[in-house]
Amino acid sequence: MDLAKLESLLTRVEKPSQYLGGEFNVIKKDFDKAAVRVALVFPDKYEVGASHIGLKILYDILNAMPDVVAERAYAPGLDMEAELKKENLPLFSLESKRPLSDFDIIGVSLTYELTYTNMLSVLDLANIPLWQKDRTNEPLIIAGGGCTMNAEPVADFLDAACLGDGEEIIVDVVHAVHAFKKEKVTNRKEKLRALSKIEGVYIPSFFNAEYNTDGTLKQMTPLLEGYTKINKRVVQNMDAAPYPTKWLVPSVKPIHDRIGIEIQRGCNRACRFCQAGYIDRPVRQRSPERILQIAEDSLNNTGMEEMSLLSLSAADYACIVPLMEELNGRYAKKKISISVPATRTEKLTPELADQIKKVRKTGFTIAPEAATERMRRVINKGNKVDDLYKAVHTAFSKGWDLLKLYYMVGLPFETDEDNKAIAAETNEAIKICLSYTKRAELNLSSSSFVPKPHTPFQWEPQMTIEETKRRYDLVKHNLASKRIRFKSHHPQMSYIEGLLSRGDRRVAQAIYLAYQEGCRFDEWEEHFSFEKWQAALSKWDGDISFYLHRARKKDEVLPWDHLFSQMDKEFLWQEYEKAHDAAMTHDWTGTMSQHHHLADGTKKEQDVGFTEDCSIARCSDCGVCDFRKIKNRIFVVGQEEIVVKKGNREAYGWMRTTGTVTDLRLPDPEPRIPCRLRSQFSKIGSARFMGHLEMVGVIKRAIKRARIPIKYSEGFHPQMRIMPGHPLPLGVSSTCEFFDVELKDTVLPGDFMEKMNSELPEGLFITHCETIDSKTPSLYSSASRVGYRVRYIDTQVTWGEKELEKLTSFKEAQDFIWKRVKRDSVKEFNLKNEVSIETKSFPQGIQSIQEFDFFIRVNLEGSLSPSDVLRALLGLSEEELSRVWIEKIVVERHQTGSQHIEGLRDLSQTTPAAIN
Repeated sequence: MDLAKLESLLTRVEKPSQYLGGEFNVIKKDFDKAAVRVALVFPDKYEVGASHIGLKILYDILNAMPDVVAERAYAPGLDMEAELKKENLPLFSLESKRPLSDFDIIGVSLTYELTYTNMLSVLDLANIPLWQKDRTNEPLIIAGGGCTMNAEPVADFLDAACLGDGEEIIVDVVHAVHAFKKEKVTNRKEKLRALSKIEGVYIPSFFNAEYNTDGTLKQMTPLLEGYTKINKRVVQNMDAAPYPTKWLVPSVKPIHDRIGIEIQRGCNRACRFCQAGYIDRPVRQRSPERILQIAEDSLNNTGMEEMSLLSLSAADYACIVPLMEELNGRYAKKKISISVPATRTEKLTPELADQIKKVRKTGFTIAPEAATERMRRVINKGNKVDDLYKAVHTAFSKGWDLLKLYYMVGLPFETDEDNKAIAAETNEAIKICLSYTKRAELNLSSSSFVPKPHTPFQWEPQMTIEETKRRYDLVKHNLASKRIRFKSHHPQMSYIEGLLSRGDRRVAQAIYLAYQEGCRFDEWEEHFSFEKWQAALSKWDGDISFYLHRARKKDEVLPWDHLFSQMDKEFLWQEYEKAHDAAMTHDWTGTMSQHHHLADGTKKEQDVGFTEDCSIARCSDCGVCDFRKIKNRIFVVGQEEIVVKKGNREAYGWMRTTGTVTDLRLPDPEPRIPCRLRSQFSKIGSARFMGHLEMVGVIKRAIKRARIPIKYSEGFHPQMRIMPGHPLPLGVSSTCEFFDVELKDTVLPGDFMEKMNSELPEGLFITHCETIDSKTPSLYSSASRVGYRVRYIDTQVTWGEKELEKLTSFKEAQDFIWKRVKRDSVKEFNLKNEVSIETKSFPQGIQSIQEFDFFIRVNLEGSLSPSDVLRALLGLSEEELSRVWIEKIVVERHQTGSQHIEGLRDLSQTTPAAIN
C-alpha cells in the first residue's frame, strides 16, 4: 500500500478517520509471521460495522490465537470508492493497510440482505473475481450472519457460508485452512472439500439447483457423497463462550456508541413473523456473575459511558431487574447508564423503568407489532392492548416525555380495520402521554412485513408496493394528534429486501446487475435507488413477482430447505395453520367468527393459535434441541444448570446470597475540592484526520479509563464538563490544541498529564497542563488569531515565482474580496481584514520558498479555514490542496486572557520536520 498516496487521498473524503485503524485497543500483530491471515469484512459503513457485536467477538477470538492475524475492513463510502479507483489503490485492511487480496480468508458478515451489493463492491475493490467459479488462488470468501440461513441468492459469489453461532466454527475453519497451507494444498476444490467436513459449513458449489418447468425449485442435488443437508452450529454454554472485554474504541462515533453485553441468545416467544426467533433457537442465557464481570472489565478497558444489555427479548432475562439494580449500584455514581433494547409491552414494569432512567433518560421504544387482539394472536405476540397502555403510563409516570412505538403492516390475514387500529392505539397512547406532560411526543414507526425463510409465514406472499403505500395511508390518515410523528419504512426497500431474502440462485444475476448499475448502500434511504434496481431488473431474465407475490404450497421445495436442517418444516407449517385458526376464530373486535368451527370443542377460545414459550413451558417440537447438548439453558453456573420454570423468572436469590458484589460499589463521597485544568496537546500523524467531535469523544473515554474525577452537568442527560478549543480543520497537524476540564476533586497537572497520555491513542499527546481559576476566559472567547505554516508534502516541491507574486500582491492590496461558496450559500470576505502574512516569509530577491506562515483572525461567527485562504490567495484546486501539508503553529490570545498562554507564541519557531 502506497501510504503517501493514501494520506493524500484521505484529505478528499468524508470522515477520513474511519479508514485509519488506530483505534484504542486495536490489535496489531506481525502480518508476515502469521500462519493464517483473516480479513473480517462488514459490508456497511464504518459507524454501523464498528457497533456490530459479532465482528468484535470474532476479532477477539482470532487474535487470541498465536498463529493467526485478524484485521478489519468495512465498505468504503462512495467518495472513498471513487478515490481508490482513481488512484488505482486496492481496498485494504485497517490494521496493517494490506490489500485484502493478501489474506487467506475474507470473512463477510451478512446481517442484512440490502448489503449484498456492498459485498460485491468490497470484492471488486480488492481485485477479487466476484463469481466463485472464476477464482483460483484468491482468498476464500466465507460468509456468516443471519442471512446465510438462505445463502442461495449470494451462493454463486461465496466459497463457503457458516450457519449459526460463529464462536466455535470460526476456529475450526482457521485450523482447516492452516492444515492445507502446511500441506501445500493449492487446489481450491480440495480446500472446500476439507471445509465441508466442519459442522455448520455450507459449500454452495457442492450443490446443484434443479428447477421444474413452472420455475419452482425441483431439488438441490448434492454433488458430494453424504453432504446433503447442513445443520447450524450452536454454542451450548454462554458462560463458557468467549466474549470480548477489551473492545475496540472507535474514533468515528458509531451508530451504537456503547458497550453491548449479550445477556441472552435466542428467543422462544415464537412470534411468527420474527426470523431471529427461529434461527437463533434455543434460549441460552449468561449468568449474572459472568455479565457483571464482563461489564466491569469492559468499562475499565474502554472508558465508555453507556452499556446495553442485548437480547432479542431482554426483559425475558431471568432476573433483569435485580441485575440492573446491581449494575446501577456499581456504576450510577460514575454516570454509567444502562439501557435495554425495545421491550415487550407487558414487560415494562415500574421497577424496570426505574432502573433504566437511573442515569440518562432517552426516548422509550415499545414494539406492539400489531394493534388488534386478533392480529396479536395471529403473530403469536401474546400481549394485550391494556399491556401497552399500562406501559405508557409506567414510562411517563417515571418522567419520560418521548415514546416510540413500532408496528408492522402487511402481516398475513391482516384487514384494513387492523391498520386503522394502529392509529387508534397510537391516538390513545398520546392522550396518556399528554396527561403527564404537555411536552409529550410520540414517534410512530411502521414497516412493511417481509415473509422470511425458516418462519411460519415463509409460505405467504408479500404485499405489492402500491398496497403497502395504501396501508401506510390508512394508518397516517387516522392519526388524530399533531404530537404524533409518523414514519414508514421505504416500500421499495422492502420490495427489494423480499427478493433478496426469499430468492434462489437465479437472483444472484439480479444482484450483479444492480451492482453494475451503481447500487451501493441500499440499506440507507439516502443512498437507495429504486430506479437503478428497476434498470437492473429490466435486464434480468427473472420475474420478481414470482418470488414475492405468490403463495407457496406446503409441499413446494423452498430454496433454503437444505439449510438449517434441524428446524422441522412440519412444525413451521403447523404454526402457520395456527395463525390461520387464530385469524378465523376472531374478527378484529375479538368476537367469534361465524365462518369457523373449532375442531376441539373443549378448547378455550383464548388458546386458539397460541404457542407458549418453550423455555418456560412444554416443548413445542421445533426440532432444534436434541436435549443432550442442544437445549434451552437459562444459566449455567459451574456444572449446575439453572432452568426457569413457568411463571418463575426471578433472581433465584443469587444477588442476596453470594455477597460478592457490594464490595465493588462506590463508597459515599467525601468532601472534595474541585479544580479546573487547561491542557495543551498535539494532534499529529494520522490523528490529524480525526474530526473535532470524534477527538472530543476520544478524550472523554480516555478520562474514564484514567479514572479522572471529572465533573458532570446536571439533568436527565449528564455530560462531562469538557470545554475544547476551536475545531482544527481535518487533515491539519497541530502542536497547540487545547481543552479545559472541570474536576470534582483536585488533581495535580502532572498527574493528569501522565494518566491521560497513557490512555490516548497514537497522535494525541498532552504536552502541557496547568491549573486555572474559574474566572479565566474560555478558550473560545480568548483566542484572537491562529497561525498556520504551509508547505508541499513532497519537500522537493516549492512555492515558486507565480505563488510569490500572488502573495506579494495580496500583501500590497488595500482590499481583497473573496466569495466562499458552500452548497447553496455564498459568503463574502475581505481577506485583508481576516488574514495576515508574515513578512519574514519573503526574503528579498528570492524566487521560491519552502514554506510560509499566515494568520487568520478568529471570528466567533465563523472563521476562514486555512484551505479557504490557499484557495483565495493562490487559486489552488482540491487536487492541489491534497498535496499541501498544513500545520497549526500558534494560537494568539487577547491580552486580557490568561497570561500563561502568551508564552506559547514561540511555537512558531518549531520546524515542520520536527512537528511531523
